[in-house]
Amino acid sequence: MAKLWKIFSFLIVLAVCLGLTLAPGISWAQPQPPAGTVGLWAHVPGHPGDSVVRILPGESFDMDITVTNPHALGLIGTSVYMEFDGSLLNVAAIVDSPDWPDTLPDNWNNTTGWLTQAGGVGVPVTPITSTTVQHAVVHFTSTGVGGTTTVSFTNNATLGYFTRVDNGTGKDVLDWSAVQNFTVMIGEPPAGISANPSSLSFTTNEGENPPNQTLQVCNGGGAVLDWSLSDGDTAWLGETPTSGSLGEDECEDVTVSVDVTGMEAGDYSATITITGSVVPVSLHIESAAPVGPASVSASGLSITPQQIQPGEEVTISINVANTGGETGSYNAVLYINGVVEDSQSVSVAAGASKNVIFTVNKSQAGVYDVSLAGQSGQFEVVSGGGWFGGGLSTGGIIAIVVVVIALIVGLFLILRGRRRET
Repeated sequence: MAKLWKIFSFLIVLAVCLGLTLAPGISWAQPQPPAGTVGLWAHVPGHPGDSVVRILPGESFDMDITVTNPHALGLIGTSVYMEFDGSLLNVAAIVDSPDWPDTLPDNWNNTTGWLTQAGGVGVPVTPITSTTVQHAVVHFTSTGVGGTTTVSFTNNATLGYFTRVDNGTGKDVLDWSAVQNFTVMIGEPPAGISANPSSLSFTTNEGENPPNQTLQVCNGGGAVLDWSLSDGDTAWLGETPTSGSLGEDECEDVTVSVDVTGMEAGDYSATITITGSVVPVSLHIESAAPVGPASVSASGLSITPQQIQPGEEVTISINVANTGGETGSYNAVLYINGVVEDSQSVSVAAGASKNVIFTVNKSQAGVYDVSLAGQSGQFEVVSGGGWFGGGLSTGGIIAIVVVVIALIVGLFLILRGRRRET
């Protein structure tokens, strides 16, 4: 027993040493995002607001990717895709925490500037609100060149990488309003107020306001500084807030919105001035595509079950879809053996579909031909039959009588033969 205990103790010490060797300097203690959010958070410990990282050329830092999930729907899967400026930052390694098991290998490309990471983890029976479900650590190194880049969660259909959170039903439940990206500033901190990004660009269609964008105002000086902004009274631009006060290395987010009401297709420009910093803003409005007429069609005839007993129900359904640009109507007429059995009229919105369902029952045995929306099928009503089915036909009764007579005659002949032998 003493020998086994020594071996067991040695294995424990060895495991701890290996763990420390494989993940040097990495702590899995994570900050908690706001309760009830579903999202992805990029957190860099030791930096103001966790939204701005200021480093010198050649320095390194660790970024924690944190995933939250308040849904309690079995397993969740997470797929993360992030972009950055590969000329300023390089990924050295991605280390997964114990609660983020890999389902796909980690991957990154420092030339074009992207990284991807995926995993899956179970959730408890009760909903998770503010508890970290999964996280990983990305080790970044500066290339030694000064500049500013945003490390942001996004999607890339060309590469086939998408940022999403699966609640176990295959549905993406990621709340993009809960996604937190961050900015990396490489070089000596500037003195005074600065704005990031250095320009904003909006694109939308006529009559549709584009999504809001965030402009970050930062104080790179050594004292508390006030700031204010102006857009030259541009009617289609809005900003919140428009002024504030920041301490050293503090930053504040300004929400920039665009209202295209009454504006025609074309290109527009404006300028936001923030205490000496000038941020150009461009807006491109595409012509609205003409709305096409309704285009309604039916497909997918279903007959269930296809064989029933007399009096049982058959469900007959068909899917009606509208691929046009306006609401349309459809009159579904059900024929049984060429005779109208029932009809339903449905209204279907543009781009939507509805399932039209009929319920039919027949008491007479036989095969019934079904026709609905130009599609055809069959169902069969089979008699209960047998000794216990009831409702025998005349032919069935005659057949039973013949069989009984034959049995009686056969039994008579057998008994008569035995008497002669005796």
